[in-house]
Amino acid sequence: MLLRRYIMFSVFRGVATALAVLVAVGASIEFVGQLNDLGTGEYSLLHALSYVALRIPRMVFETLPAAALIGSLLSLGNLAVHRELVVMRASGISPLQLLGSVGLAGFGLAVLMGLLGESLAPSLGAYASAMRTRALLEDVERGDGQSTWLKDGDRIFSMRREAGDFGYGGGVLLFELGRGQMLTKMARADSAEIDANNQWVLANYAETSFSPNEIKGRTEREAAQTYSLNPELLALSVVRSDLLDTPGLQRYIRYLQDNDLDARRYLIAYWSRLAKVVSVVLMTVLALPFVFGGLRSAGTGARLVVGLVIGLAYYVIGDVLANSGEVFDLDPFVVAWAPSAVLLLVTLIALARIR
Repeated sequence: MLLRRYIMFSVFRGVATALAVLVAVGASIEFVGQLNDLGTGEYSLLHALSYVALRIPRMVFETLPAAALIGSLLSLGNLAVHRELVVMRASGISPLQLLGSVGLAGFGLAVLMGLLGESLAPSLGAYASAMRTRALLEDVERGDGQSTWLKDGDRIFSMRREAGDFGYGGGVLLFELGRGQMLTKMARADSAEIDANNQWVLANYAETSFSPNEIKGRTEREAAQTYSLNPELLALSVVRSDLLDTPGLQRYIRYLQDNDLDARRYLIAYWSRLAKVVSVVLMTVLALPFVFGGLRSAGTGARLVVGLVIGLAYYVIGDVLANSGEVFDLDPFVVAWAPSAVLLLVTLIALARIR
């Protein structure tokens, strides 16, 4: 029991160190990316710092799998270099017992990642996105806290926020005025995106037109409209999977499917989120066969490079498959779990070679 706690503490300490470095690098890059927007609208240095700080839980969620592998390689590698693992084996500790200790540490990290993904990461990320967009756009009027109003010529838009359902994706309302400021058109849509032709693609679009002699209505599953509004405004209306917790994501997927809308992107995001949590355990366990093999006496730099290469390969494969899944209409479950399945296979092969 004492040795198990010692191993787990070593892994946690190594992962915390690796995570701090990765998040610091990511936050620095994020902050540099905000510098070009300083002075635009009301966007100030304080807004940029707040935006980056609010996104740190999301960065932790995204980088934890790589940090788990790098931190485990460093911590277990140090135990191997100082012959502590050799002493443990000589005292009767089996590889299976070592695997159990490392696996428990990985499970603890997975629980932490899951909690972050269901609480701080989506809620603070959504607030940061809305804060940045509102600060950048001078003509944005704040309403009751649940909507944002803007004007584009004779058109008035309302970007609604419904955090209880789909996060920052409450939908879009449009009011069009004619002569004498009379209402000539009213429309609504559940969400909006920008397509390749810079048109706004409005999902579940419903429109009512008013004229002196009649009232006309029409509906479309997806309607393409051209507006001169800043594309940044879509941050207030589009439903982003990374700003939803898992129950919210599930509800939105059901909503899309019930209305015969394309839910592939959100299904991939849903399964990928679960796969990433599982990958934390696999990444942690994968470090064990490496320190028993060729990296037993390797330096810190070599172990760091191995961890970075594997972690980077995992992310690249995951992103490529996710994008390919949307383009080529691949099964979302297969697309999301394929990188973790490959990682599991590599881990099992590596563990089988431990003597």
